[in-house]
Amino acid sequence: MAQIPKLDNAPINVSPFRDQARKELINILDTIRGKKTLYLDPKLSGSLALILQTSLLKEHGVENLGHLSTNPIQSDCKNVLYLIRPQINLMKLICAQIQQDVRQNHQREYTVIFVPRRTVVCEKILQEEKVHAMVKIVEYPLYIIPVDEDVLSFELELAYKECQVDGDTSSLWHVAKAIHKLQSAFGVIPNVRVKGKAATTVADILSRMQLEQPVVSSNAGIPEIDTLILLDRHVDMVTPMCSQLTYEGLLDEFLHINNGAIELDASIMGAQEEGKKAKVPLNSSDKLYREIRDLNFGVVGQVLRQKATTMRQDYTEVTTTSQTVSELKDFVKKLSSLPEMTRHTHLAQHLSTFTTKPTFLGRLSIEQTLVEGQSYDICFEYIEEMIHKQEPFLSVLRLLVLFSITNGGLPKKNFDYLRRELLHSYGFEHMATLINLEKSGLFKKQDSKSNWVTVKRGLNLVVEDVDDANPNDIAYVFSGYAPLSIRLVQHALRAGWRSIEEIVRLLPGPHSERKQFLQAQEEVPTSTDIGLVDGRRLLVLVVFIGGVTFAEISALRFLSAQEGMTYDLIVGTTKIINGSSLLETLIDVQP
Repeated sequence: MAQIPKLDNAPINVSPFRDQARKELINILDTIRGKKTLYLDPKLSGSLALILQTSLLKEHGVENLGHLSTNPIQSDCKNVLYLIRPQINLMKLICAQIQQDVRQNHQREYTVIFVPRRTVVCEKILQEEKVHAMVKIVEYPLYIIPVDEDVLSFELELAYKECQVDGDTSSLWHVAKAIHKLQSAFGVIPNVRVKGKAATTVADILSRMQLEQPVVSSNAGIPEIDTLILLDRHVDMVTPMCSQLTYEGLLDEFLHINNGAIELDASIMGAQEEGKKAKVPLNSSDKLYREIRDLNFGVVGQVLRQKATTMRQDYTEVTTTSQTVSELKDFVKKLSSLPEMTRHTHLAQHLSTFTTKPTFLGRLSIEQTLVEGQSYDICFEYIEEMIHKQEPFLSVLRLLVLFSITNGGLPKKNFDYLRRELLHSYGFEHMATLINLEKSGLFKKQDSKSNWVTVKRGLNLVVEDVDDANPNDIAYVFSGYAPLSIRLVQHALRAGWRSIEEIVRLLPGPHSERKQFLQAQEEVPTSTDIGLVDGRRLLVLVVFIGGVTFAEISALRFLSAQEGMTYDLIVGTTKIINGSSLLETLIDVQP
């Protein structure tokens, strides 16, 4: 399991959420006496790794721990527990395991632990498969997981797909519930800014929750969080389709960061064993990672070289001159960072094998052209060639979606042609995937003129001559493209969206600015505007409904660190994503 991040320097004290989550799971385990086998929803194992160590599960009776799969139950334990999200496919796997146990006359007790709560649909499947009477149902209300000091995840990986394709808005209730829990801990957030359909729904649910389950203010002081910005991912689908160019973003693009850790061949990290895997934690507990993760990858090598040179000079000084005890102590302290240096040198070296490839550089060039809204024919031919070469399906889809969004869809002739070529190259089993993309508006026929160029100019999304080493604009995270979502946040923090009202209207979904009140209808104490109150920086919670990329998180950290900025930012998200992981949720392969 991945290293649990330290939260000592978090803008607000989110440790109690992790402690409570750990305690609630242990309480569930302790109510079931005897030895236990625990089967995990594979998607939840990474989330659990951010809350507790495997050893703690064993201390509370879990003898066997594994992922839920099509295999039968392989355990002598009388108690079998399933920790799962309420997903139909997972319910069917559980039913199949129990039915096989019954056929083999195994006498066991089964407990299904739903995260964060049970659903009628899942219970109906248990009834239809005639196992409901044999199963004890428990809820594990896991709504908030601190991924790092300034990032909270609600672990709703399918939120975008459910809202945009399935018309299922249950995840939005979960998002509102998570925010309501934050308000219960830190006070009612007085200022709320909302953009997008899903974000508006969350704001409405949150208002109802506040009426039905009012947050009681423990003191009359100013709430710890001053402003909530709710952003629907669908408002900006350009950003996740672009290749991230920060160190952390590229690690995710090529090595897939999963709940604060990556898994890769141990040989890449300098180990001698062939075929072994190494798990590398990536969070603020690693001081060097904290320093370099938000940098454009183009300058990371230079920073690492400078640090290595300094270390070498210190070593030379220690071995050639007499040192006081205090000086030796300082040197030993510096040596403690050597494992971090080694780790990130190996990772940066490995990343450079991808980033120096002509295919990657060519892709960056075409992405830039698409974002600039230029050279339609060149972009069309590039994507057509990718399809004919049968390049990785997700890689093609990302560019295709970017092409479609920046052009407001494709002319019918081009749309039909590319759709047909995709099915010929990758198989007709991908028909359902293309229908999902069309339903969500990501790959569609052009029904009106694109407003992308107007939005791009109005928000200054393409910035010329960005200095990646000493950036003065958020555009450094994509080497010239400023993420639309973060430009919206930037404007919201400066003077609200009234100054860019016409541009905001061109983006998908409604927008609004609201005030929240305490139960007694007394307005929550707040600042006159976003800025300093009583000499302290205010806190802004930015929530992304549908996922956020590491590059966007880096851009927000950059904004917060700018001279003259008077606020701290904390990110809430349904899941940390990139273009590939988001599109993966829309892939539906029909046999």
